[in-house]
Amino acid sequence: MGTSVRAFWRGWSGLSRAMASQCLLLAMLAAPVQAQQETPVAVELVLALDASASVDRQEFALQVQGLAAAFRDPDVQRAVEDLQPLGAAIAVVQWGGPGETQVVLPFTQLNSARDSKAFGFRLALIHRFMWASVTSIATGISDSAALIEGNEFDGQRKVIDVAGDGEDNGAPDLEAARQAARRQGIIINGLPIMADSPDLAEYYKKRVIIGPESFVEPARDFTDYARAIRAKLLKELRPLAS
Repeated sequence: MGTSVRAFWRGWSGLSRAMASQCLLLAMLAAPVQAQQETPVAVELVLALDASASVDRQEFALQVQGLAAAFRDPDVQRAVEDLQPLGAAIAVVQWGGPGETQVVLPFTQLNSARDSKAFGFRLALIHRFMWASVTSIATGISDSAALIEGNEFDGQRKVIDVAGDGEDNGAPDLEAARQAARRQGIIINGLPIMADSPDLAEYYKKRVIIGPESFVEPARDFTDYARAIRAKLLKELRPLAS
């Protein structure tokens, strides 16, 4: 599956980034399960960014800038290096409504501070693919889980990191999505951005996160996102035994 996905990505390079990204996700969802040699990693992580209409242009930019800065942070870089020799495999998606999830950065293996810094540079260059009309956290979870199951890595710990500024208000069913992820051995952590909803952290605790040692790292508002995502990554990028 890993080789075919890379070939698929190269073959569609002439399309717009948004179309190619969506086609890649659809290919992963539709592809039959095949025997494959997966690369073992300590942590397999999807960073899922909210791109719903409630997030304005400046707020989305703060998410991107904060995430890029986190991977340039010396403490995060040390955390990546502490995962050697296996390292981490990390992907970034934007989510909104059903059928709108976009792969921003495909799974990339990080083994060193240099890898982390380069990943942060790539993150700083991403742009917004859509302004989704609904906030379907369930879609973000389900599509992120499909990416974890369909990539070329095999994580000792599999994690979806959901960041958002509102409650789920669209199909499919959120509880079904999180329970399906749990059955796949995937942990869901949450980064609620409480700019417009002071009770969002409690909602994430009850309705979003799931799995052993899952947690919520709230951000007071979008300007606090950089601090929150750094703190969150330091918890997620840790050796399995710690």
